[in-house]
This record gives sequence, C-alpha cells and structure tokens, in this order.
Amino acid sequence: MTHFSVSAAIDSKVAERAMLSHSFYQAWTEGRLPLGTLRDYARQYFHHVEAFPRAVSAVHSACPDRDGRRMLAENLAEEEGIEAGKQDHASLWMMFACGLGESADAVRAQDLNPETAALIDTFRRLSSRSYASGLGALYAYESQFPGVASAKIEGLVDRYGIKDEPTLRFFRVHESADVEHSQVCRELLDRLSHDERAEAIAAGEELAGALWNFLSGVEARASVQ
Repeated sequence: MTHFSVSAAIDSKVAERAMLSHSFYQAWTEGRLPLGTLRDYARQYFHHVEAFPRAVSAVHSACPDRDGRRMLAENLAEEEGIEAGKQDHASLWMMFACGLGESADAVRAQDLNPETAALIDTFRRLSSRSYASGLGALYAYESQFPGVASAKIEGLVDRYGIKDEPTLRFFRVHESADVEHSQVCRELLDRLSHDERAEAIAAGEELAGALWNFLSGVEARASVQ
C-alpha cells in the first residue's frame, strides 16, 4: 500500500456514503424540503458543529509531528474563530439557523435525534482513540465539505430565495476553508506508518457512515415533497 492510497482509500469509502448523494441533500438541492425541515436540520446540526473543534483539538494534541501540529493548530484556530476579525464556526452556524427563522434559545434547547448524538459520539470516540483514527475521521468529513457547502448555497439561493450573506456565511467560509483543511489532513495521512494506515481508513469509513445516518435521521422525521 503506497502512501497516496491512504487518502485515496478513504475517498473510496466516503464515496459509498457521500453526503451529497444522500436523498435528503438531493431534496434540499432540488428545493423539495419545507423550510420547517431545514430549521429542524439546523437545530440538530448545530450541536455537531459546536462539538467539532474538540475533535480537531484531540487530533492536534495526539499528533507526533511538530509541523503537523502547527497545521492542525491553524485548522483549530479557524474553527474557534481565534484570528482577529474571524467568527467561530458554531456562531456562523447559529447565524444560518436564525436566518431561517430560528431563535438561538430554541437551537440550544433542541433535543438530539439518536443519530445526531451518535454522530457527535462517533467523532469524539474516533478522535480520542488514536492519532491515526482521529485523522482519518477528520479527513472523511472535511474532504466532503467544500462540495457540500457549494451545493447548499446553490439550493438556498436558487430554490429557497435565501440570499442574505450572514445566513450563507457558514457555507461561504467552508467552500474554501475545508479545501485547505482536507489538504492538510491528506499530507498528514501520507506520513502515517504502515500499521496506522488501516486504522485511519477504518475510522474514515465509520465517520462517513455516521454522517450518512445523521442525514437519514433528520430525513425520517421530515416531510419531503
């Protein structure tokens, strides 16, 4: 197994359950989801976005490579909005939810679907299990998100008439940010030892499944036209 095939193998696993191929996201892109369903989704997903920096932090902490820690620290700083003039990504997501008509209190008080809780738990478990496991999970998520963000913006603008930039900002940021983040993960995956590669691939596959199941959980409670 070559170094390159680590990220390629995760890409292959992700493709089997890519978020963009899920019927829920396809319905969003086609404008077949009622606005109330998007609100339900926004309330659920906020809790994953809020928990996500802790997974990045765990991978950063476990990284044995100084240069790798520096790259992951830059990723974490962006998630947490540490740079001057930048907002943390949970706040950006809250802007999206509120732009759909939600209140911050309602979002924070939302009871989680079992699939949402499982996604958060899976990310936390994989990122704390080992460096290779956390890195594989992180890559499986961030490698998908630029395409997802672009598709969501297109659906919101073209199908729902939502053009308010604060409401779209989370997705605008992730169109570009996760291109860089996934490239960082790809470079670090290339440095894994032979024994670590299989663990990273397995974690990437498991995380892709948890993301897919999260969408299925929201869809099961939604009305799709």
